[in-house]
Amino acid sequence: MRLLLLQLLCGSPLLLSAQTLSGRVLRADSTAAPVPFASIGVKGKAAGTVADVQGRFRFPDSPELAATDSVIVTGVGYRPARLLLGQLREADLTIKLKTQPQVLREVTVRHRQLRPQVLGRTSTSGVAHWGANSIVKDSVRRREKLGSEFGTFLTSPRNCYVDDFNVYVQYNPFRQVRLRLLFYAVRGGRPAELLLSQDIQLVLTDRQRGWIKVDLRPHNLQFSKGQKVVVALQWLDAVGVTPNYQSFDVPALLPSPLHRIYTRDKSQANWKFYPARPSIYLNVQSWR
Repeated sequence: MRLLLLQLLCGSPLLLSAQTLSGRVLRADSTAAPVPFASIGVKGKAAGTVADVQGRFRFPDSPELAATDSVIVTGVGYRPARLLLGQLREADLTIKLKTQPQVLREVTVRHRQLRPQVLGRTSTSGVAHWGANSIVKDSVRRREKLGSEFGTFLTSPRNCYVDDFNVYVQYNPFRQVRLRLLFYAVRGGRPAELLLSQDIQLVLTDRQRGWIKVDLRPHNLQFSKGQKVVVALQWLDAVGVTPNYQSFDVPALLPSPLHRIYTRDKSQANWKFYPARPSIYLNVQSWR
């Protein structure tokens, strides 16, 4: 019987109350432009969502949420904004995010004696899966998945430049799926600060499956020897469902005691860890 990580990811659906919490996320500058796909999460709880392309968001209230809970609004390249959940209950808010000053990454000339290397898992088999399995026909539960994350821990054995990211999609019922690619530093065995300030998104169309590649050479991403990182995907949006397909899945080997993945239901929920190894890898160029 196939084991689905989705059951661990999502658990039981939230009980919807009559009230919906909503608002809009805009840039805190003269343009007041929307911040598309900003993440909205309740600190330490599996509640929140992702804004749409116009920066608008909404998610169900719940008796499990307190007025004093912290709501954290984030966008890649922006400073986080914090407010109390009680403020969302009182009004439809406009939340403004200030841009985060970016430290320009040093452009380096690649070392002449580079060696191609793979970090991660290139196999496509596995009995564990991450994705939207069993919820694709339920639009309410599909919305609840917005903002969930799934990541794998990697360690570079040598100094290296990152060429590209690769993920294997085994099933995909959607006309369009939008995911965000994230790279985290690791502190105390947990994902910490983001390593890139650019918002890197994957858009899969027409039920696209198989290996999906993202060219990362323009971002000049480098890892030091022995550096631990987390490579993660965040669920941003999905449009359309094909009746003949039942799931969106990324396979993973489970158990895999020497490897670890993490999941979290929303952008500010607590992390959950499992001894598994997903079909995700990086092509790198390393040197001693």
